[in-house]
Amino acid sequence: MDGHILPRALKQYMDRRMSSCLEHLGIQGAQAPYIMAVSRNPGATLKDIATDMMVDKAIITRTVGMLTEAGLVANESDQPRQYSLSLTEEGTRAAEQIRRSFREIRDELLSDLTDEELKAFKSACAKIGIRLNREFGESTGARE
Repeated sequence: MDGHILPRALKQYMDRRMSSCLEHLGIQGAQAPYIMAVSRNPGATLKDIATDMMVDKAIITRTVGMLTEAGLVANESDQPRQYSLSLTEEGTRAAEQIRRSFREIRDELLSDLTDEELKAFKSACAKIGIRLNREFGESTGARE
């Protein structure tokens, strides 16, 4: 083992675990980040969400459409072909469940670390976050 965590493996793990936590809400784990992006950015446009998530606008359009049909996201704009996205009441409850589930999954992932290892891990992540913020001049810290 070379000590690397493959981003794809981590994403697949999180999506699978999150899906099992959210299936009673009819939400797939891969949809959770989109719900959270709207939660963080009420009134956002599709372009805003695409930029925030670094995902192609076509993917955002398709996913937001599914979340709208599911009653989790609403378009508050009164202009055709314009978006002002917000969470519905059901979407807000889903976002709260996503936050709880994320914390549980994160805690489980880190449960094999000793207190000393956890402290070192958090310190390393903070330093990497500072470096990334300095390099790109934007907030890249972990979001729940």
